[in-house]
Amino acid sequence: MAHSISRFLATHPRGLALLLLGAVLLAALGAQQFRIDASSDSLVVETDPALATWRAMSARYGSGEFLVVTYEPDTPLFEAPALTTLGALVDALRAVDGVEAVQSLLDVPLLQSPPVPLDALSEGVRTLRDPTTDRTLAQKELLESPLFRNLLLSPDGQTTALQVTLTPDDTYESLLGERQRWLLEAESRNLTPKEEEARSAAVAALDAYKPQAAARQAALVAAVRDIVAQYRRSATVHLAGVPMIADDMLRFVRSDLERFSLGVLGLLVATLAYFFRSLRWVVLPLANAALTTGLMVGLLGAAGWPITVISSNFASLLIIISISLAIHLIVRFRELEVAEPRQSLPERLEATLRSKFWPCFFTAVTTMVAFGSLVTSGIVPVVDFGWMMTVGVALALAVTFIFFPLAVSVLPAGGTGATPRTPAFVELLGRTTARHPLALVLTSGLLALGAAGGISRLDVENSFLDYFAEDTEIFLGMSYVDQKLGGTTPLDVLIDFPSLAPDPDDPFSDPAADPFGDPFGDPFGDPVGDPFAEPSGTSAEEPSLRASPSSRGFDRYWVTPARVAIVEEAEAFLNAQPETGKVLSLGTLHALAKDFNDGRPLDGAELTLVLGAIPEAFKDTLLTPYVDTEASQVRLAVRMLESDRGLRRDAFLKRIQEDLPEALGIAPERVTLSGMTVLMNNMLQSLFDSQRNTLLAVCLGILLTFALLFRSPSLGLLALLPNVLAAALVLGLMGWIGLPLDLMTITIAAIVIGIGVDDTIHYIHRYREELARDGDGRGALLRSHRSIGHAIFFTSVTVMAGFSILGLSNFNPTVYFGLLTALSMALALLANLTLLPALLLLAKER
Repeated sequence: MAHSISRFLATHPRGLALLLLGAVLLAALGAQQFRIDASSDSLVVETDPALATWRAMSARYGSGEFLVVTYEPDTPLFEAPALTTLGALVDALRAVDGVEAVQSLLDVPLLQSPPVPLDALSEGVRTLRDPTTDRTLAQKELLESPLFRNLLLSPDGQTTALQVTLTPDDTYESLLGERQRWLLEAESRNLTPKEEEARSAAVAALDAYKPQAAARQAALVAAVRDIVAQYRRSATVHLAGVPMIADDMLRFVRSDLERFSLGVLGLLVATLAYFFRSLRWVVLPLANAALTTGLMVGLLGAAGWPITVISSNFASLLIIISISLAIHLIVRFRELEVAEPRQSLPERLEATLRSKFWPCFFTAVTTMVAFGSLVTSGIVPVVDFGWMMTVGVALALAVTFIFFPLAVSVLPAGGTGATPRTPAFVELLGRTTARHPLALVLTSGLLALGAAGGISRLDVENSFLDYFAEDTEIFLGMSYVDQKLGGTTPLDVLIDFPSLAPDPDDPFSDPAADPFGDPFGDPFGDPVGDPFAEPSGTSAEEPSLRASPSSRGFDRYWVTPARVAIVEEAEAFLNAQPETGKVLSLGTLHALAKDFNDGRPLDGAELTLVLGAIPEAFKDTLLTPYVDTEASQVRLAVRMLESDRGLRRDAFLKRIQEDLPEALGIAPERVTLSGMTVLMNNMLQSLFDSQRNTLLAVCLGILLTFALLFRSPSLGLLALLPNVLAAALVLGLMGWIGLPLDLMTITIAAIVIGIGVDDTIHYIHRYREELARDGDGRGALLRSHRSIGHAIFFTSVTVMAGFSILGLSNFNPTVYFGLLTALSMALALLANLTLLPALLLLAKER
């Protein structure tokens, strides 16, 4: 088969040219639909139960996505010029299409500037915009306010924050909820054919709408950026928030794709020119890589297959794999130029393709097996990346074998360049291995033990700030908010209170036990029998179907001193944690209400009076975000300090989940953690847990492939060991230096093994040919180093150069991925030129 395929490819250049031209035209059409998905939805596990909890919580409390704008004027904040400029900034932000509301210190209720009697609250409350407000008293009140200090106003009183709440995309949320419902259904049972069609339709509808939603979000964030930039002439202004994290990830991924394409071009040109000293052999591999990548981009676009943060390096991997395949063909072609100078061009092309067909075929298959193993992770972005690269490697193999004879036939030969010569470094490795194979194996064993120790220390504990360079806008903004305004990433703590029957083990579950409770209330917390209670609305079984939080029924008699006490205790517990910044809850409102009661806690009647006196205009700020009486639930809104270098998100969440119920004396199931902090942690932990399954699948898949290829399980195991060692050394190094795995580096081991085995197959293939000549193991080793060794060296150095360019990124996961992959390939090169031949030599001798 190899002979027939090689002859056809070498003798039909015109047909190949037409085939490639048609493929390029089709790819150009598909490339117009190519897109990148870096939304917050792509950073979570779709089947995570916490995702459903978060969406229900967001619908219930209106805690949707928001941006934070910090404003520190050059003049004192509470002087008229600064407040006027701040008002203009607020008005400009409110005018942006897609901004639902802007909360600023100009519009929050002021109760002590001057003091307002309780019975006058319903008549209206002053704000900083009112001319009768005493600005000096207002500054003092805001600095001392348990609600607004370290949230809207920094402790020094000079920096304020604006919370820019974004208008929910109801269409997107509806489509997302529908897809989520079918995903959970499919996990719990087998779907009928009609249900499977409905599930596919839900997924297709969401995928079709995502580009529109992404464009809307990008335009919104861009508009806010533009407005913020206009005010930097007279103030220090920063922008932060989860939507901006997603937007910056998208911008950096796009930038990296462009930067890699341009930067790697120059670096690879220099590398290939140094190795081959011929323009022909520089242009050919680069054109082959560009063609392969372009066709893959067109295929992804036509299939509606977006790339995510995890799969954003598919282009770099595909370029490297394509160039590697081309280099092996080039080296063999040049060897034949020297060995068989009288061959015609078609004959030489046919001989090149025939001799390299099976090695390249099996290197592609093993690489596909490595990437295909990622589908076992069960995490959609990782699964997509695995399939994407599996298809990409198959495409790279086909394009390389079609394009190579065509390009060699068309490109002018010019000079042949320098005669292929083995680098001195490769010669040295060959001689050392031939003399000391056992010592190299023992040394490798010691390194493996050290790597195992490092791997045991690996984790995925990292903050959002770790993803960005320190001079980027997002890093500066998030750090600024963390340090001056109470934290950035949201965490929600939900506490449920039984509403139908008291818990005998929980004194707070029975309002009748509260001596200060509502005298008209139902003893089990149900206000139906109270003639003075406000209507409580419908059941909260389906919070996602309810209207906005401000429109739901609120029963002020549900709020009792006993329930407030447990919320205050929870708030104090959370405030005591070093990882948390600002904490807001029903307890915060109670702290404000104490000002009307000479600093004393309020009894049941006083609480009812205060809650009834809150003006409707301020309920969405003071009340409804923190309590839902229909669901008999309270919410504590926590801001995490992402700039805390000691942050260990998973350990923190486990500590809260275990210790908070114990501190409150309630059942653990009554406390639920939610928010982006929880979702991101679950994503990282899922990736970490899937690492073991993925690596096991990679090793077993490649071992089986090697056993079939070499028809020897023992030889397959020997071939696998050098690449496993290279991957283990990098993971071990990460563990020893405390570098956590992240969204990109989580796939490094599978990638290194998958790409590294290419060189292993080429080396063993050549070693067996040389060994068949005279049966001399050491001689075969040295001859293999002098022939295939320099091809392996060239491809590995080219791969290392390509990945190292990613170190220029502003997105730290890309930096780590590029540098660590380059290091991995260097180690794989050493292992394939030392440990592999040493094992082969020892196996031959025994």
